[in-house]
Amino acid sequence: MTRPLIGLLVLACAVRPVQGQGAACTYDTCALRLQHRFFSGVSLVQGKDGSRVARLGLFAPRVGVLAAASDSAKAHYLAFRSHQNRGAALTLVGLSTAIAVGALAYDESHYRDNKGLVWGLIGVGLTFSIWGGANVVKANDQLQRSIWFYNRDLAGR
Repeated sequence: MTRPLIGLLVLACAVRPVQGQGAACTYDTCALRLQHRFFSGVSLVQGKDGSRVARLGLFAPRVGVLAAASDSAKAHYLAFRSHQNRGAALTLVGLSTAIAVGALAYDESHYRDNKGLVWGLIGVGLTFSIWGGANVVKANDQLQRSIWFYNRDLAGR
């Protein structure tokens, strides 16, 4: 008798409303959009007043509103995080390679001594940078789709 009661009590405590999509959440107050500012970069903002939900940077931020959204919005959000973090890491590898090239070829004598290595590192650095950039472009597309699905669900109420 007490086990089923404890189980129901645990379930009742575990169920909580999804953040950002409560009963008072309307399209005007909860819709998401990207906001671009010159000095503060790109932010994910919510509602007509534009309250910041997350700041987008080199690596993907955690956005609780999208993580707790519908299956479609959440799937695209998780794909965004994966592509953005991979793209950022690959871009950093490309940048590190460019720094190594600069250290090896800072004057003509060093360049002549390390010519093969310099050109090899340039190729590697460009490959990682292009690969990273492609992942960042995919990440931006996935984020846009996630926002669209989230907003579509709000409008459907």
